[in-house]
Amino acid sequence: MSTGFVIAVDPSQLANRTSNIPWIDPMEACEQALEIETDDLFDPSYEAQIVPLLPRIPAREADLIEMYFLQKKRQADIALIFGVTQAAISYRLDRGIQRIKFLLSIPRVTEDDLRTVLPLVFSKSPIDVDILVGMWATTCQSEVAEKLGLTQGRVRHRFFRAVKTLETKAKGDETHEPDVRFEPYSKVFKAIASKKFNILREVKLPQWAGRGGDECI
Repeated sequence: MSTGFVIAVDPSQLANRTSNIPWIDPMEACEQALEIETDDLFDPSYEAQIVPLLPRIPAREADLIEMYFLQKKRQADIALIFGVTQAAISYRLDRGIQRIKFLLSIPRVTEDDLRTVLPLVFSKSPIDVDILVGMWATTCQSEVAEKLGLTQGRVRHRFFRAVKTLETKAKGDETHEPDVRFEPYSKVFKAIASKKFNILREVKLPQWAGRGGDECI
């Protein structure tokens, strides 16, 4: 969450939110998520799926989704709180919804999962593991390149090559049997590679400058 607005939540409510969330198989969760209609995305029955995803989207948008969909505040009231236009709130909410829909559409994995499974495929090229983890976390090749000290072209080339390698491992080929262990991970990175670059990258807006973390770029 952002530093500009702190949502007061009773710790007991947080405990109740998460204590009874069942474990869902990544592939099963992916297929179920694809059946969710946009209008139903923030139905109360999906709160248990949505809340764990909020830390993965920009903090400002997570605040707005919490306030609008879960606390049921009006956009006009939220705009007054932050001192911006209702149009800015609407834009941010739409961006947040698109990010949440993307995260719901892919198998649910963690960085620990990736750091455990990917070296089984890329044991001789740990840089590919770092690139894949970075792209999972940010979907932004420029951020990954900067963090790893590589060019964007090199990140892009190795990323697409690694995605293909994962797909081959999962589906098998003429010399290797399919390995279902890699199916969820192949699906995650194929989704990112398929026109979903920057889906998790925060967009800076001038009207938010000085209001909790946004800066004009």
